[in-house]
Amino acid sequence: MPTGSRSRNATWRWVLAVVAVLGLVAAACGDDDDGGASDTTAGGADTTVAGADTTVAGEPVSGGRLVVGIEADTSSPWTPAQMTCPVACHMVARSVYDTLALIGEDGEAVPNLAAGIEPNADYTQWRITAREGVTFHDGTPFDGAAIADNLTRQKNSFLTGKILADVTSIEVDPADPMTVVVTMGRPWVKFPIVLAAQPGYIASPTWLAAVDGDPSLATQPVGTGPFVFESYQTGQGYTGTKNPDYWREGMPYLDEIEFRIIPDGETRQNALLAGDIDVMHTDNGDVISQLREQADQFPMPEVTDGGETVYFLLNVGDETSPLADRDVRCALAQATDTATIRSAVTNDVPALANGPFAPDRVGYLEDTGYPTYDPEAAKAAIEAWEADNGPLEIAFATTNDSINLLTGQLVQQMWNDAGAETSIEQIEQGQFIVTALQGDFQVFQWRNHGAPDPDGEYVWWHSSSALPVGELALNFGRIRDDVIDENLDVIRTNPDPAVRQEAAEAINRRFGEQCYNLWYNWTVWALPHDPSVQGVLGMTSPDGLPVMEGLGNTSGAFYPQALWIEQ
Repeated sequence: MPTGSRSRNATWRWVLAVVAVLGLVAAACGDDDDGGASDTTAGGADTTVAGADTTVAGEPVSGGRLVVGIEADTSSPWTPAQMTCPVACHMVARSVYDTLALIGEDGEAVPNLAAGIEPNADYTQWRITAREGVTFHDGTPFDGAAIADNLTRQKNSFLTGKILADVTSIEVDPADPMTVVVTMGRPWVKFPIVLAAQPGYIASPTWLAAVDGDPSLATQPVGTGPFVFESYQTGQGYTGTKNPDYWREGMPYLDEIEFRIIPDGETRQNALLAGDIDVMHTDNGDVISQLREQADQFPMPEVTDGGETVYFLLNVGDETSPLADRDVRCALAQATDTATIRSAVTNDVPALANGPFAPDRVGYLEDTGYPTYDPEAAKAAIEAWEADNGPLEIAFATTNDSINLLTGQLVQQMWNDAGAETSIEQIEQGQFIVTALQGDFQVFQWRNHGAPDPDGEYVWWHSSSALPVGELALNFGRIRDDVIDENLDVIRTNPDPAVRQEAAEAINRRFGEQCYNLWYNWTVWALPHDPSVQGVLGMTSPDGLPVMEGLGNTSGAFYPQALWIEQ
């Protein structure tokens, strides 16, 4: 057993005490009501509305300026094929760009900017038809050539190219200039879901060509979206003004929208309480629990269905790292008391996770085989490893958010107590993703895997995306596993729901057996706002179909074109 365990245990207790004091001080600012939370189903998501009713009582009205507090910038704005996009980035992107598809409340893709998305009989070819009468902010017409240009750039991108790896050709139909034919090297059953995410953002081809000649223009995006670029300052925020020619009749309702970057969740909360911002997003359980007690002043929809999984991302691809050893990974899992962390840091707001698939998703299992908390077993396993390999040293990285740091400190002490000497590094969230792409880490505090279908996880887990450390890879953990690969391929190519379900469950069990990631919780995203703000939930497709809350693929966000201010 390592020396110094008494002092490490004392430090753990000190961290817990600090968290408790912070929670008590914050709670004292609210009232004694627990928020009166109730569960309702809306837009395909389990949406808890704390306190005041946020149901829109009247017809939307136009006018006004709205300030949205977001958690992060993007490190590479704003061409769709180059953006390293956290959740906040997608809200900004949706203000200036439209996606070809949206995610309906049943988890299936429905047309948006595209008027139609249709497969051939075996899903090896998809026809995407542009919606008539749409123009970009710079007057460029939206047509098949614009779709082909954008998808080709996505296909050739170092960042998103792996997502479209199965695409072999993208061509405008010679008989119909509004239609693009996308051909696959094998069947891709759920391809349209990709078109509701980053590869589906459509920018002006005129502007993209200009950016090719002058990269500085990349910070002045041009799309078909509800708001026209006005200004952008790195690390501070983005502002757009109303697109008077927006193709969705009546939208947007606001005259102007500003996205203000406030990385720390508590600082964002204080800005809302002070009236400096009008609406914010957060998955910070401590902040959510505090704002539940003030929901009579600030209504707060909570999206709990289909949220991402929060976990500790392990880089398993470096063969020189101790994390390449399953015994070490599973020992760290046994050393991590996630129930204590949740209670101390999030006031038990999110549900504890046992795998990457939340209970409402295809592939969920009540028992995945993932190790339970067992500190004595963890110590024994680490001692055995150290006997053969020397001291176990782990570097744990997180963002600049104060609650994330407290989470990291608790994990640090638990792992120290088990014998793993653990250090902490904080990284700005925009750079955080770049660091993960490069594989320059051991353990990251991470949030991902909110796709409405397990095929959406293909690029994150398949070995074809596990490039060597130092090269940009969307399989951040550099996982190479034949069982996972085989079942991801089944999910991609087989239309039978039962077969796809079985394959997703096999992936879930494999993660549990191998401890490739250390699971923490399934996110609860809250969208607290001033009572005058409406339209935070309840978006529909152009054809009037309800769509999944939180942008479908991104739970902690909303559709800017649907927001309006009650006069």
